[in-house]
Amino acid sequence: MKRLCISTLALIAALPATAQDIALDEIIVSANREATKAAQTGASVTVVTPDELAKSGERSVANYFRSIAGVSIQTRGTIGQQSTFLIRGASQNYIGSYVDGIDVTDPSGAQVAFDLGQMTTIGIGRIEILKGSQSALYGAGAVGGVVSFTTARPEEDGFHQSVQVEAGSFNTQSAAYTATFRDDKTEAALTLGRIRTDGISNASARLGNSETDGFESSRSSFYLARTLESGAKIGMNGFWEDSAAAYDPAFYLDGALLGTRILGTAVDFVGTDDILIPLGDGSSSDEQLARRNHGLRGFAEFSTGAVDHKLGLSTFSTKRRYYESEVAPDYVDYSDNGTPLDFSDDTYGTIVQTTDATYVGRRLKADWAAVFDLGRGRMNIGAEWTKESLVQFGSYGSADNATFTKSLFAEYTTQLGPQTDVALSGRVDQHSLFGNLGSVRFAMAHRLGDDTVLRLQAGTGFRAPSNFELFSFYGATTLKPEESTNLDFGVEHSYASGARVKATAFYLDATNLIDYDVAATGCPAATLYGPGCYGQVAGHSIRKGLELEGKAVVFGDLSVTGAYTYTDSRTNAATSWAQVAQHRVALSVEKPLAPNLIGRLGVVSELDRPNWSDGTAAKDYAIANAMLEYDFGNSTVGYLRVENLLDADYELSKDYGTAGRSVYLGINAKF
Repeated sequence: MKRLCISTLALIAALPATAQDIALDEIIVSANREATKAAQTGASVTVVTPDELAKSGERSVANYFRSIAGVSIQTRGTIGQQSTFLIRGASQNYIGSYVDGIDVTDPSGAQVAFDLGQMTTIGIGRIEILKGSQSALYGAGAVGGVVSFTTARPEEDGFHQSVQVEAGSFNTQSAAYTATFRDDKTEAALTLGRIRTDGISNASARLGNSETDGFESSRSSFYLARTLESGAKIGMNGFWEDSAAAYDPAFYLDGALLGTRILGTAVDFVGTDDILIPLGDGSSSDEQLARRNHGLRGFAEFSTGAVDHKLGLSTFSTKRRYYESEVAPDYVDYSDNGTPLDFSDDTYGTIVQTTDATYVGRRLKADWAAVFDLGRGRMNIGAEWTKESLVQFGSYGSADNATFTKSLFAEYTTQLGPQTDVALSGRVDQHSLFGNLGSVRFAMAHRLGDDTVLRLQAGTGFRAPSNFELFSFYGATTLKPEESTNLDFGVEHSYASGARVKATAFYLDATNLIDYDVAATGCPAATLYGPGCYGQVAGHSIRKGLELEGKAVVFGDLSVTGAYTYTDSRTNAATSWAQVAQHRVALSVEKPLAPNLIGRLGVVSELDRPNWSDGTAAKDYAIANAMLEYDFGNSTVGYLRVENLLDADYELSKDYGTAGRSVYLGINAKF
């Protein structure tokens, strides 16, 4: 495995060029909140185009992200299961996530974050991954970066349609239909998609689990915009998603113990390791997560004299219902003061214990921005108003709470000479509980000729406690916002051949982190069951490292792309920040094999992984994926994709399984 890492690094270093992420003349939207040439932004951005998504054949966004420098994925099973994604070691709790300008982070979650596990590539047209602290532009939750998804858009005038169909291992089927229209006044797009799979056992087969955990999802999205005679542009976009996923419980009692007499006190019962299974299929029906997400945004773009305005009003809602049904001991209830009564006659398996809990998160947001020339540069100012609410009911109690945020931001961009662009950003968020929270960012791009760009970005960030961390059974209203400082520096060079190479060094320092503290007593749960609440962590948690990216055509027609990420996370006040591999490698090759036939091979590897939270070792791994693509003509392409080609056995999260070798056939057609 070490030799694989060294060999890959040598190959990247030998490439005569390119960054996997952006071309120097490409237009970036997220970096400055308005269209900016890539060579003029100091931010580090990775752009995924519709063509790149189509070539991958991937249906899971999480799987696709594993090949991107600086991005890590930790899943609890296959597509449809909970997935953690990290940018330079900062988890999704610290990453702003948007779909067509709609904030899709979950206000009802333990942390306000986006679960990438149920996100498919169906209907996605473009992805921008903005790395480094962006709180000065996007507010709380953008400490590690921002991911912006754009759904399908018209690429040319007229009415066009496309169809994607795929079937493969684990009885997986997916289909998507997209229709677009564009003329000189109107843009419209509609996508309908469906995916289902029997899946695998999320609880690792290594532990003897075999019960499959399926997933199904239906999703639709639309975009409609109209340019008026006055030149103003008005529009609306939105999406709807309904999904269901089976999952495995984190703790359960072994079904082999059905009918067994459990003796002793409740403490003995709970603490008996030989009858408590950390993770597995369970002893009765599947656990089910039903989720429904929908978002809607209306917008207007117009000018008043020399000032360009943008107005937006958006709403996002997510509803998660968890249902579990497991056999349990038949024991008498606890007394009012929490002391268990007589357990001497308890028999395991004589009752069925059902858990049914629902969480609803809602966000309403209004935003305005104005851009105008000022002196030798451009000024972008804006204001936002946001309401986030959490509604909880069911087996784990009820809650109904909301927080409000009013925000003002400004960014000034200018040139310091013909080869240097700078941006200075500042933002103040007035939180209904925490008052004013400020952040700043400085970004600079300096061009050494036409082919080399130096980038520098420095900023501060913050994350306000989530409603769950504040108001839930384990929450504490005394929590303070987390704070961070970010710095990254990079160089990118392009060659006449079209090849490119890029290197970026990064540093992130966070303080006042919020984590579950077994000794904390500031929550309602502690008054009943003793210490154990969300609390503030003293000290610093630091991420620092290096990203290397390259792409070139070698040996005539062999295209090679490589990405390597080194992350040093040894300084951590909060252990929850430590689960990042020290070395990540992604290497892919593409080569024409015959007329109309192209072959692709990719390898992803993680080395020097940190121990799991229980102290056991997390093994290094490498997996290979292969694909054959055949062009039938008439804008119709068929493909054969093989994931985990060598059938590697590995885990991304402790005791959670990953799919072995799996095969998929698909076809993409445009007409």
